[in-house]
Amino acid sequence: MYKLKEAAKRGVAFAGAVGMLAGISTTAFPALVSADALNPLTERSLMLTSSSPGWAYTDGSNNPTYAPPGSGPNGQKTGQLFSFRVSSAVAIEGFSFQYCTTAAGNCIAPGNGTDTANEQSNLDVQFDNSPAVGTDFDVYYAPDNGTYSATFDPADASGSLTDVSNWSVTADRLVTTPNADTENNYIELYADSDASAIPITTGAQIFVVFYGNENNYITNPGEGSFFVRMNTYLDNNDDAVIGDLQSVDIIDGGVTVANVMNESIHITTKVLETMAFSVGTVNPDTTQITHGPCDNIDVNDQIQMGDDQNEYSLSTTTAYDAKSYWRLSTNSSGGATVYYSGETLTNTVGDLIAPIGLTATKSNVGAPQFGLALDQSTQTDLDNTGTGDEVAPANTLAPLVATADYDLGAGNINGDVSSGAEFAFDRDSLTSPVSIATFPSDVINCSTGVMRYIANIAPSTPAGVYTTKINYIAAPQY
Repeated sequence: MYKLKEAAKRGVAFAGAVGMLAGISTTAFPALVSADALNPLTERSLMLTSSSPGWAYTDGSNNPTYAPPGSGPNGQKTGQLFSFRVSSAVAIEGFSFQYCTTAAGNCIAPGNGTDTANEQSNLDVQFDNSPAVGTDFDVYYAPDNGTYSATFDPADASGSLTDVSNWSVTADRLVTTPNADTENNYIELYADSDASAIPITTGAQIFVVFYGNENNYITNPGEGSFFVRMNTYLDNNDDAVIGDLQSVDIIDGGVTVANVMNESIHITTKVLETMAFSVGTVNPDTTQITHGPCDNIDVNDQIQMGDDQNEYSLSTTTAYDAKSYWRLSTNSSGGATVYYSGETLTNTVGDLIAPIGLTATKSNVGAPQFGLALDQSTQTDLDNTGTGDEVAPANTLAPLVATADYDLGAGNINGDVSSGAEFAFDRDSLTSPVSIATFPSDVINCSTGVMRYIANIAPSTPAGVYTTKINYIAAPQY
């Protein structure tokens, strides 16, 4: 029995407890209620995953795709985190949470609509047939009375915090005056047996989490504030009432937490599509050239291919190569693909140096060949001056990936070519561009392709000045 002085100190909590119990049961207040039933839960807080009304569950473009269950904009399928400390050192086997429009007195379920008019304007607790602890809800507790943040993140549970197992949860409608509405406003959590009871000390903190997901969630009321009346329970009847919690088993409670609905702030802006794609004959990643991290290639001189001591002519005894470069950046979320389009080397009367073909092929000195491929090796003579004193970057093609038959442009083209470079060239690219590198899944911050060309001739190759133009095309995908 409490002394009068003690009872006076707890007068406010007692009034709340009576109101709470009146909302739970339509029977009279039990004649013999443990004094523990008047002990409040302290340091209470309720954090919602969303304070949007239940009818608001889309993003700024009214698209539900980017407002998934459990997210801030989604008031239709929310999660909730209760945090509180207990007053009594009694093993807990159950919790109840009753949602009402007032903190005490008659319990009216929150909401401003009806099932037929607007069911998403009423608070509603929806659990499927088998909500699972650890997936759909959780109870974490501290055996000691240490300090934990009220914004505790269950994903970071560690230290002396413990989570329960073998607990269950149900939802029901429990109001003072029954009406036609059917939305659930009452939650019971309970241990499946005495062995799963929560052993704690006075002042210990508890976190009860309801995860908002597709099948198990709490729909917010359509407007205004609501109050959640809270109790903890023991089991005095050898589990006979677990799942049907009764006021006689209350340990701590008779208190509430409050929250209020408000619409999200809608912010709209736009990110315009961007792309930078440049081609040239000098690699911008040389130490001799001052440039930013992904500046355009701004030098694009004509390539002279062949023996520079003999007017850049080709030879039947030596294969010759040359390089050009392209650089790509784009904010296209679907990545991009780089293509080439062009003709093989031809002279003014229509003679041509045979293209290597569609399949990657090694250099064959003395046989007519023209081809190209991506050189992904670490280079030293990046500006084609012959000095070889530049500091070369690592493979800068990434995140683009070279297309098969165009990915082996590094290696010997003279001498031992058994493991040397391989090239290909498709004449149909002149009218149907051919892919040489692609990245199909994300933005491209910066990608630099090093293109290597090869030319070989036969003794019977007709004399003349041979030229071609190769065009590179970047196609982003938004």
